[in-house]
Amino acid sequence: MRILRLNLMLCATLSVGLAACSTSPGLSTYVPSFVKPYRFDIQQGNFVTEQEVQRLRVGMTKDQVRFIMGTPLLNSPFHENRWDYLYRLQRANGEVVQSRYTVIFDNGLVARHGGENLPQNPTDLLGPAASTTVPKGPLPAERPAADIKESETVSGSERAPVLK
Repeated sequence: MRILRLNLMLCATLSVGLAACSTSPGLSTYVPSFVKPYRFDIQQGNFVTEQEVQRLRVGMTKDQVRFIMGTPLLNSPFHENRWDYLYRLQRANGEVVQSRYTVIFDNGLVARHGGENLPQNPTDLLGPAASTTVPKGPLPAERPAADIKESETVSGSERAPVLK
């Protein structure tokens, strides 16, 4: 009976001790200084540039504006004549870039428009990596395999490639 009581007390002490460790607020959010978690850029909203804005003209219809600038992020049912294009970029280093552009309509046509902090080019906010060109031809690993025949069919299917 003594051994059973001793085991019971030992288990109760260990479980209370482990439970106390898990509820301390400082340990659950602690990250050692040598560990750097991966962070990424977060983009939200409509990316509008000066190039797109220069194509807008007073007197354009809502469909023409939607074709040039996209669907507005904010389209309030209480303000049907106002479209707001908002953009927010939070970089991995914590820097935040915001831009805003507003289009006001009168009888379904653009009456006035304006905004702030718009980038000149699409690569201004994205950095130098976005300005690199992508090769237009297929990469060496993307060339079609030599063992695929295009002319023969098997089991009546013309869509499936046939291997030699």
